[in-house]
Amino acid sequence: MILCMYSILFSKIECGMDLVRERLRTIIKPNFKVAIFPWAFPTEISSKEFEEDYFKIDGRRYNKYYNELKKIGISKDNIRVCNPYKDTRDILIDIINNSDVLLLPGGNPEMFYKKVVQDTELLYYFKYYKGIIIGESAGTELQLKRYFITAKNNYYKYFAFYDGFGILNDPFYIDVHSINNKRYLDKLKKVSSKKKKNIYAIFDDGALIYNRETLKLEIFGNVISIIYDENN
Repeated sequence: MILCMYSILFSKIECGMDLVRERLRTIIKPNFKVAIFPWAFPTEISSKEFEEDYFKIDGRRYNKYYNELKKIGISKDNIRVCNPYKDTRDILIDIINNSDVLLLPGGNPEMFYKKVVQDTELLYYFKYYKGIIIGESAGTELQLKRYFITAKNNYYKYFAFYDGFGILNDPFYIDVHSINNKRYLDKLKKVSSKKKKNIYAIFDDGALIYNRETLKLEIFGNVISIIYDENN
């Protein structure tokens, strides 16, 4: 494993990857090993359903992420899909320790959190991972210690904060699938003011790259920066 502590933060990987592809080629090498954790399924499923339907190799969801990884030179031979039902904790720890990139897809963040924290007890290995972490939607938000979901994006149709993995110790907040609507953005501004933190609203055609060592943030495409000003 090569130490390279970047977090790549997407709302929608198919729209964001083209924005950062050339930058990622300077960070991610074609021989890097990628572990995909597609654990944000809507409801509990079986190991068989996971492998033969939800994330079938060469199936729709698998190809969605493989096609984006292919753009930065990653081959199928270097991709491992992690099964939370079949792979033991020791196997999963070994996969993490021997990978260069973790890919955290979108979906149901509460299920993803449950699988990592409660079912497989892998939180430590996610939180202190020294490689590159690519997140999409739920996989972006969960990298924070605490994250929020707006009413528009929340299954329960209300605004709420939730616990994340703490990979990023809340240097800022992130909003995914943002929309250019005054009421929506005003709500984000109120959250920024109340929590005294910057918020980066990532539209589907936007992306962030955050260096977890230097704390440098790079912004690509359609991202609105809501900067907290203590004087306002």
